[in-house]
Amino acid sequence: MRAISLRPLRDFWARADAPARSEQFLRAWYDHTENATWHNFGELRHTFGSADVVGDCVVFDVGNNRIRLVGRVRYADDKGRGLVYVLAVLTHAEYDDNKWPEDCGCHKRPKPKDGPRPTKT
Repeated sequence: MRAISLRPLRDFWARADAPARSEQFLRAWYDHTENATWHNFGELRHTFGSADVVGDCVVFDVGNNRIRLVGRVRYADDKGRGLVYVLAVLTHAEYDDNKWPEDCGCHKRPKPKDGPRPTKT
């Protein structure tokens, strides 16, 4: 899988209110993700047992419940290419505020693939 991108992780661990060892936990998540090939949520859950689906997003529990990472996962195709878009990295308290689903667009329909939308006739 390709995680896009490392920048939100870096921004999070640089914050003054980031939990202790955030960099270590987030780098481990990134490394595991980059080395994985998930074709479905079951395979992802085998790697990250506490992951949950929320709408079109996956919420990862990172650092023993200290950090929540919200991503949009596009599972691997038959060539093993898959993506994880990092949408938000939150403290547990920020996650509990429950503003992130709207901010991340987890309950909105995904954008259509390339090409024009079909028209009704």
